[in-house]
Amino acid sequence: MNTITPAKKPEITYLEPESPKQPDWGKLMFALLFFAAVIYAAFNMEDFVVENEGQLELSPKRKAKLEKELNQIDNAVQYALVADIPGEFPCLNCGESNTIHLEIGEVWKYGTTRIGENKRYQSKPHDERLQFVSQFFGNYAECLKIEKIKIYNYVLLPENQKRATPLVRPPGNPYDI
Repeated sequence: MNTITPAKKPEITYLEPESPKQPDWGKLMFALLFFAAVIYAAFNMEDFVVENEGQLELSPKRKAKLEKELNQIDNAVQYALVADIPGEFPCLNCGESNTIHLEIGEVWKYGTTRIGENKRYQSKPHDERLQFVSQFFGNYAECLKIEKIKIYNYVLLPENQKRATPLVRPPGNPYDI
């Protein structure tokens, strides 16, 4: 007997419609910002360079800014913030305690600035109980070296040695630099 086997039904696969691709907002924003910067620079080139007898040179504004910044690098100050009156002060590296008692003249922080005390603490004034004491004048690199030496040697200062648990660095310096 002849048996006929029925043909298999073909499987039908349904394709999902492709969803529209979402734009990469990060790349788009970068491209827009880059384009805006190029347009700004093209229209404000005179802020950076000027032509003088056929030669390009820095604008007076840029020359002055460069001179100011070079002068700041050459004329920095290494300083200490010391207690002007005895009391409890914030301690940024005292473990579980967040304050420490300082006597008059004891160091709270060592630092270096290229812009002077008034500008250095203009936006974030230091505690009024602390006095800014200039300790070394020199170029920025020299001042940073002196600051680092003072921070590392703080552990040896008599004011620190008298504590039950001496600090590794001044209370106002959270890091070695």
